[in-house]
Parts: sequence; structure tokens; C-alpha cells
Amino acid sequence: MVSSHSTGQQIDIYTNHFIINFSTPPNKIILYQFDVNVEILMPDSLWYICGKDERLQVMKEIINKENFPFVWYDDEGKNLYSIENLMLNLSKKEYQCEINDKNTGQTNRFRFLILNLTKTHKFKKVFDFIQKRISIKPHDLVKILEILLKQTQRSDIITIENQSYKKHQRLDDLGGGIGLASGFHQSIVLCERGLTLNINKSFVSFYQNYNLVQFLSCYMGISSKDQALLVQKILKFLWFIMLCDEDACQYRLKSFGCPANQHKYIINGNKQITAVDYFNDIWKFPLRYPHLPVVKLYHPNDNNRLYALPMELVGVDEGQPNLQAITTEQYIKTTRKTLVHPDKCYRMIQRVVDKRRFNHNSYLRKFGIIVDVNKMLLISGRILPSPEIKYKLSDIDQYDIIEGVQIVHEIRTWAIVLVSQHKPDDQQICLTRNFSQRILQVMSKYGVRFNSVPIEKYDAAILQTILNRMNELKMLGCEVIIYILDQVGDEMYNAIKQFAKIKIGMITKCVPFDELVNNYPHNMNNSIEDLVKQLNILFDDCHQLIPLISSLNSPTSRSDVFMFFGIGYTRIAFSSERASIGYICGSTYSTNSKYSIRLLKQVEPKQKMSYSITKDVQIYVGELIREFFQHNLRLPNKLVFYQVDLGNGSFQTVLDHELKAIEGAFQELYGRNQVPRICFILVKRHHNTHFFTWDKISNQAKNIPPGTVIDTDIVSPNGLNFYLNSDAPIRGTAKPMFYQVLRNEIGFTSNEIQLLTRYLCHNDPQCTKTIAVPLPIYYVTDHVAYYINDYNSEPNDVLWNTNDNKFNKNQNRHDKQMNLDLESTMYIMTSARESTNRLQDIIYDELTL
Repeated sequence: MVSSHSTGQQIDIYTNHFIINFSTPPNKIILYQFDVNVEILMPDSLWYICGKDERLQVMKEIINKENFPFVWYDDEGKNLYSIENLMLNLSKKEYQCEINDKNTGQTNRFRFLILNLTKTHKFKKVFDFIQKRISIKPHDLVKILEILLKQTQRSDIITIENQSYKKHQRLDDLGGGIGLASGFHQSIVLCERGLTLNINKSFVSFYQNYNLVQFLSCYMGISSKDQALLVQKILKFLWFIMLCDEDACQYRLKSFGCPANQHKYIINGNKQITAVDYFNDIWKFPLRYPHLPVVKLYHPNDNNRLYALPMELVGVDEGQPNLQAITTEQYIKTTRKTLVHPDKCYRMIQRVVDKRRFNHNSYLRKFGIIVDVNKMLLISGRILPSPEIKYKLSDIDQYDIIEGVQIVHEIRTWAIVLVSQHKPDDQQICLTRNFSQRILQVMSKYGVRFNSVPIEKYDAAILQTILNRMNELKMLGCEVIIYILDQVGDEMYNAIKQFAKIKIGMITKCVPFDELVNNYPHNMNNSIEDLVKQLNILFDDCHQLIPLISSLNSPTSRSDVFMFFGIGYTRIAFSSERASIGYICGSTYSTNSKYSIRLLKQVEPKQKMSYSITKDVQIYVGELIREFFQHNLRLPNKLVFYQVDLGNGSFQTVLDHELKAIEGAFQELYGRNQVPRICFILVKRHHNTHFFTWDKISNQAKNIPPGTVIDTDIVSPNGLNFYLNSDAPIRGTAKPMFYQVLRNEIGFTSNEIQLLTRYLCHNDPQCTKTIAVPLPIYYVTDHVAYYINDYNSEPNDVLWNTNDNKFNKNQNRHDKQMNLDLESTMYIMTSARESTNRLQDIIYDELTL
């Protein structure tokens, strides 16, 4: 990497990393990893492998009982770790114990086996990586340390990878049978400053631990098709508990039975008694819903033994992550909880650190780890300068920086439509007309001329009404429809955009009515400026330009021809029913404000996501370069690729697949000529690092300014990596993107690649403000993927998340029967002849108990 003087104003920043120190020299530590097993003795006198919960219970029992040396183990109970070689230091490799089974009441015998030493890890590698003596990150060592961190929290914490959530916490109700849990994220980072502990506040949606009547009440009104999905994708995979059993063992749902007032138990040998009478006479518990069916549960260790219980006595066990895609309403409730002011975010993280009491953790003390928990790590950042935004005509030479705004497009027929939940009043009509008049007066100076007064319409917020109106205006020859939306939800906005863009090819722009009210009268030009910048790109005539060339210092850069690419995808995990979709876009002009997009081949379910994005990259890179040549009459010699980070392991995936595919595209296009040089950058949206500035006057944490870059202290010591905060959040705490440069054949300096990335966040022609990611990434994630994927999505995708590959598309006979049972149950619940004969009362009674 070419070195250069750092650009930008220096700024002090706090980050949610905490330095890890060691009480003893860690370079001499050797970690030993052992393969272990836990088995149970069955009645046939044979030993069988245990499940996860039993493994952990037995390992804890034996390690304490046998006074093991300092050891710890993973969440599956399959690997044991120590700083001693147990194969040499322990006198035996097999240990036995007896534990009472709460489910059966029997005492079972278990044995714990230390099978073999699988690996040794020299802790010195951690510091060799930090000090740049080796380039490959020791992932295994980091993972072992993170397992060590979680040893003391298993009894009262639910762990999901590096996220932890306290058991028995009260969930914030999101509706639909799910609630929001708050927890924390913790991970170990190897960076320039050494080892740090990254702590963040985290949130996840769990199923509410309702009884089964409450739970199914949340799904009343869904179609029979969705009821089948409820069985396939939720009920089959949930754990249930018996609410009448103090020892809350977990069970699976087998099937539904007959109504509780018909189902009979056998007691005292041969006496039959209905479930209603049984719980009323013997348990002194009168059933509230005797007409509802019993459900049959089974324990995984004994599939042949079924337990039939009334629905109201079966509960959804707590701590089970939600398998559904949340609705718009649930998303709004979630964001209200999770998007917090930076000072609140800062203090929430600090509270997590205080509660965790890391320096009182016995496991960390034995290992010699000391966490500096007093304050977040103070680091240095820089505020990069903003580019100058200019306007130019498409027929001016692409490399001229002298720009002007001129009238380039005339609109003969257009309409302005006010969409409201209520009949518009005089104020709304007056403001709408004033807005249209201001458009006629002001718009021409920005490069668009409206040659007529608009067609004015006022429609109710009814989807079919709006779609019919759009067709009507299309028939009248309208080129543009401007919608003013008053108290209209996201669903209506999405429907307008999708129908206009995909179905009838109409140019539409939506303006919130509240924005007009807030900007009237003095700032209304701001709304009009937003409109023109969005229309310019759609008319394909006028562009706002960012002089990207000014971000480069190379003396030959003005003779180079740059082309920019973005690669993204719709989802990481695969559905068993639908393919995953990847997108690639390439700039068509050197102005880099226009992009052509290609849909990568949809990869069949259950294939690896890492491979899916590479299948057609070679073909479409070639197509996009040809399209660039058609517009510019020359081939690019510098290609800059931005790709969304696929998650763990994507670094090697890109090197192995994408880059080779890209190089393959050059052979046919460039022949014997010099092939272009590449810069390839991964963009990571989802990480757990936050940054704050500190206001000494208010004594509060603030967001870092737009343009802040962090490329020291907490970044990897190897390679070119940096965080860049390109935009200012409307609300909440700023979340910079993390950039990792995988290949840099162009020879960008660190300043150049940072400034270039910063500038690319400014040249979205449809937005007057900066965007969070470079424009190529925006096109293949937030923008294009939204239109194409949402329009082609199945109706139930809003309700059902099909990302779990354990779901099977083909229902077996058992599923079909359970579907019929559930459909019957839903019907009974809907037509329940209680005192009120209304399901709403059942739901109300249950949820208010």
C-alpha cells in the first residue's frame, strides 16, 4: 500500500471496545483442545450418545465432582479446552455419574469420555498477527477465548452465537405472538491496539411464552395455506412445556386430538374420565375452553409416549427465536426500541459492561485476563472533506468539470394527486395547488420544464382506487405523476412505486404531506430541489456530478477511464422453497451516477450462498463493460468493485471465485491489450462497533460527524481496512460501514480509496443528501433489489420467513393430518359458543390475565 499524508480534520472518538490485558505473559500459553463425548446407559445395557442439554449437564456435574483442573467447553458439549494436557495429567479418561431424569422420574447413568487431543494452539500466534509477523488471523484462538467468556453465563442466559439474552425477562410485545428481548453482544477483536472486547447492546424477537390458546389466537384470520405453513414452519419446530408440571421439561407437538370435553383419560386402572372432569375434580382446575381440542406432546427421548393435554395447559417455552419475517407494524415498534440517541446507546453499553463484572469472572482470572472496563477505548479519527456537487448536460465531455444547469427536458402533461385517509379539507387543497404553482415557477432553473398546469386529483387511500387512477392518467398521456401522501402507510407507498415502475412504466414521485406543511412557505424550494434531482436521472437527460477525479492524487489519473461495480444479494440464508437472488451493477457513464443492473442467476435452494453470487459474474461483467463502451467509445482501464460482505468466510470466497470470474471476463474483451487493473472492496453493514464523540459542555455522547473515517487502532493490523460514516442518521446512533480492501492492483493510497468511497456516497441522483453506502452498493441492495424482489415475492412472504433450510417443501402424511387438525381447531376457536360467542373475548381474556 502506498503511503500518503492523512487527509481530514483530526477528531477524538470513543468506541465500544475495551482493552484486554494479561496478568501473566500470554506468549507462553498453549491451549489444548480435546474431543469429548457423553453417553447414557439404556435398558438394553448399551451406551448411546446424549443430546446437547444432557451433555452440558453431565459435563458440569463431573467436572465439579472430580475436581478437574482449569477447563472450559463449548455450547454443544463436544469440545473441551484447557491450558494443561489432560491426556498426560489425568489418571483416567472415563468418568461416570447418575442424574435423576425430571421427565421420567428415573435415575440414569451417564459416562463422560475424553477421547483424544485434537489440536494444540500456541497463544503466541495472537500477538504475531497483531504485530504483523503473520498475515492469517488465528480464528480458532479467538473462538476459544470467546467460549471462555461465556462459561459463567449458561445457567441464566440464552446464547445465540455471540449474543446473550437473560432468561425469564419480560418481552416488549410486538403483536403476533412475538416480543422483543434485549441482551448484549460480546466478541474479541484482534486489532492494532492489541486484543479488545467489543460490547454492544443487542435485540432479538422471541416467541411469547403464551399458552397454546393465546398463541393460536394471534394467527386467527389467516388463510388455510398459511395455516399449513404455521404447522410446517413453526409448530413443528417449537418447544412446548406443560403448564401443570412444575418440572418444565420440553416437548414437541405431535398432533391435535378431540375436544377436551370428549377426550378421556384412564385412571385407577380402568376408570374413564374426560379431560374436563379430570382437571376439575382432581386438579381443581376448571377448564375455560372445554370445546377446544387436546394436543398431543412427545419427548424426543421417547417418541412412542404421548401426553394429551388441553390447549390452555400447554405453553410455548420461552427463549425461542422468532422464525417469521416481522410485519411493518412490528418493525416500527422494534425501531422505536432499538434506535436510540447516541448518549443513551453509550450508557446502555457501559451498563452492560458494569453488569458483566468481567474482572470478577473466575474463568477469566484463572486465564490471567484483565478487561479495562472503566471507560470505552479512546481512539483517533478524521473528518474527510465533502465533494462539490455540480450539474452537467449529458452531451458535455464526461471529463469537463465546468458544469451548468440548463433546461433539458420538457414535460407536456403531468398530474398531482393528493392521497389521504380522509376527504381533503380546504387547507390541504390550497397547499397542494400552491406546491404545483411553485413547481412551475422554480423547476426550470434546475433542468426540467413543465409546459402545462397539472391535472389535479384527490383520492382516498384505497389501493384499487389509486391503481385505477394511475391507469386513467396513463391513458391521458401523463408523463409524470406527483403523489402527495397524507397519513398513508408504507404499504401504500410501496404499492404505488411497484405498480408504476414494473406494471405500467410510469414515472412517479411521492412527497409526504407533512413535509410540505413543515417547509411551507419559505423552505418549499427544498422539496422541489429533491424532486428535480430524482426526476433528472429518470428522464436520462441531466445529471448531478461528483468530480471523483479530485479524490485521486495520481498524475495519470486524468487519462484513466474508471468504471464502478456493485455486487449484492437479497438474503444470506436460503429458503427450501425459493432461490436466492444476486445482483450486479456497473456504471454506464464516467459520471458514475448512472448504472446498468443485471440479475444474477437464481441459485436453487440449499446451495451455498457464497457460490450463488459467482455463477454469472463472468458473463455479466463482460456485458456491463460492453455497455460502458457503447456509451463512452472506449474501454475502462481501472475497475473498482464494491461487494456486500457475505459474512463469515466471505474473504476467501471472493478471492477464490469472484475475482477469478472477473479476470475471466477480460480475456474476450481486451484480447492482447493490457487488461484493466482492479480494486476490490468488501462492504460490511452488520457489525457491532459504534463510535461516539463527547460533548464536554452537555456531558453527553454525540454521533460522529458525516465523513468521519477510522483506519487505526481498532482495525486489523494487516491490509487496508477502515470504517466510514458517510451520512448523518435522521434518528438514533450513527452506524458506519466497514470496508475491507481485498485487492488493490490500481495502487490506491489509503486516502484515495477513502475519499473515493466518501464521494460515491454523494452521487445518488435521486437524493440531495449523502447515502449510507457507495452508490453501486445502494443500487444492488436498497434500491434495485427492493423493486424486483418485492414485486416477485409470494403473498405470504410478508408473514413467513422462508430462510430456514430445515423446512421441507413436501409435506408428509403427518403434516397433512396436522394441517387438517389445525384448520378444525381454528374453526372451533372462531365459532366458539362461549358466553359472548366471540373470539375477540377469548383473546382479550387470555392476553389480560
